[in-house]
Amino acid sequence: MVKNDMKRCRLTIVTVVDGQETSITREGEMEFSTALISLRYTEENAVVSMQLQGEVATVERCGDYALRLRLESGRMTSGEIGIGGASGEIETFTHVVQYSATEHSVLVSLKYDLIITGEKQTMQLRLIGRYID
Repeated sequence: MVKNDMKRCRLTIVTVVDGQETSITREGEMEFSTALISLRYTEENAVVSMQLQGEVATVERCGDYALRLRLESGRMTSGEIGIGGASGEIETFTHVVQYSATEHSVLVSLKYDLIITGEKQTMQLRLIGRYID
C-alpha cells in the first residue's frame, strides 16, 4: 500500500453479514486517483487496509486476528486467515467490486460470499471516505 501521499479522512463503514447491519465511523487515511484507491484505518485491535483497482479489491487486517482477501468481481479466490497462532485458507466468491471518487470523497461497495470450512456467509460492505480539512 502506498503511504507517502495518504491524507487524513473520516470513514463510515457499513457492514451487512447475513442480513445483520452494523455501522462504524473511524478516522483513517486515504489517497485515490481515477484508477486506484488506497484506504487505511484502525479498528479496535487491528489495522485494516484496503486497495481497489478496476474490479479487484485487496483487504488486509493485522492485529487481534490476521486476514488477507483478494476480491475479484465474478470470481472465486483464496485468502488467508490467522487466529491465535493458527492459520488457514479462506475462500471468497465476489459478486461486486465498485467504487467512485470525487475530488474529496470516495464510495466503495463490495458484495461477496465468505466461505470458511464449507460454511458460507453473505457479506456486503459500503464505505464512504471524506478527506478531513
